[in-house]
Amino acid sequence: MRITGGMVKGRRLARIKGSNIRPTSDMVRGSIFNILGQKLTGLAVLDLFAGTGSLGIESLSRGAKKAVFIDKSSRALATIKKNLTICGYGALSIIAREELPKGLARIQDLGYGQFDLVFIDPPYGKGYIEPTIYKLIEMSLLVKDSRVVVESATNESNPLPSKVHNLQLKLTRSYGSTLIGLYSNHEEG
Repeated sequence: MRITGGMVKGRRLARIKGSNIRPTSDMVRGSIFNILGQKLTGLAVLDLFAGTGSLGIESLSRGAKKAVFIDKSSRALATIKKNLTICGYGALSIIAREELPKGLARIQDLGYGQFDLVFIDPPYGKGYIEPTIYKLIEMSLLVKDSRVVVESATNESNPLPSKVHNLQLKLTRSYGSTLIGLYSNHEEG
């Protein structure tokens, strides 16, 4: 597993061995950033169900100003910390152990601010996507023109709702058994 673009392109990331964590493949990550754009200069990023932290680290490699990584697994958080050290992004990052989506209330309480870009890559088939997006909105964690990237399984029934509050599903892409959805404010053009 390597960083696919930006300042630390090609840097190899640590994995979590023997775990049920399913890191986003290099090919899918590369495709996500082809959709988002290669330069994310100055963006604040939130990586939820972060696993190895690869999506947030990819964002930092492409110029994001900060990234907050949230996961409930202590093994995942240790791996994220290791990967941030490997890439030299520890000073631009915050790592927090929280149960999602309810842990987003604590993120707001800690004053991490609002986010321009959010990644949601929950365990497949558990129904976390819609409640997590609602909690992001409820806790005012999104800037007005934020984008939310969601990863799901292609074989889930109704994996990506077309609209959640003021966020509209703008596009979907399938990569094998992985389904990616991009949400943004429905008032945008």
